[in-house]
Amino acid sequence: MGRTVTYSKKNLVSRHRGTLPILLTCPHDGGETPANVRERTKDRTPDDCTGANKFKAGRDVALAEITRRVAQRMYEVWGESPYVVIAEFSRKYIDANRPSRTANNNCAFVDKDARKFYDEYHKRIRIYTDHILTNNTTGFLYDMHGTGTIESDPADIYIGTKNGDTLLTGFNRDDLFKRRGLVGLLQAARYNLGIFGEVFKFTISPANASTTETGQVNGGFTVKHYSDRLNCIQLEVASPMRNDGGKKDILVEDLAYTLVNFTKQYTGL
Repeated sequence: MGRTVTYSKKNLVSRHRGTLPILLTCPHDGGETPANVRERTKDRTPDDCTGANKFKAGRDVALAEITRRVAQRMYEVWGESPYVVIAEFSRKYIDANRPSRTANNNCAFVDKDARKFYDEYHKRIRIYTDHILTNNTTGFLYDMHGTGTIESDPADIYIGTKNGDTLLTGFNRDDLFKRRGLVGLLQAARYNLGIFGEVFKFTISPANASTTETGQVNGGFTVKHYSDRLNCIQLEVASPMRNDGGKKDILVEDLAYTLVNFTKQYTGL
């Protein structure tokens, strides 16, 4: 019987307790309706939450699938799995990647009955962060997201660290772009597609250490909030990658290998 990553679920949050110093989080691909919770609307959300690119209720389609498949592939190859936290509730009701402040000043939801679902998601992240740091000197949180095509900066995968601000002191952002860095490993991948010998390779943004991250995908609440404890990196997968079955398969395989091989350089795996 093959190795299988299993999940439990509470308050519409799926979770898997792993052993690798890697935490995969996925806040925006849920489709379930939390009981007695009103939908979020822009007019019921505080003004400072609703600026450009801030109020969104859409789904990052296929990201939960990708997250689960990446975790599964890690387990099959290395015999160990990452920690995983996935929001199963719809973003229409709760945005787990926004701050929950006070009852009357809240970016994440508009209904008090949403609190237990939102808190469950972040409580599980905190617990798994504790687990990782109990057994390792450091670890990495990869927050999985989806984006449409960004015309001013077309890419397959966008890396977001707030230009290094979500990385721990002592971790150099430039290391992401080394040959065996996160970006370097993804850029090195090559695949022959189709009968005409078309070669596919990932386009990564930013492509090098001297390039500034694209503002709309350079890191949100989750990577900022947990960056005092883990190296936190937001991974945005463009919709053409998620909508193409063949390329999605390639993405899953390469993310699994890349995240483990990159992470183990800095965590003593």
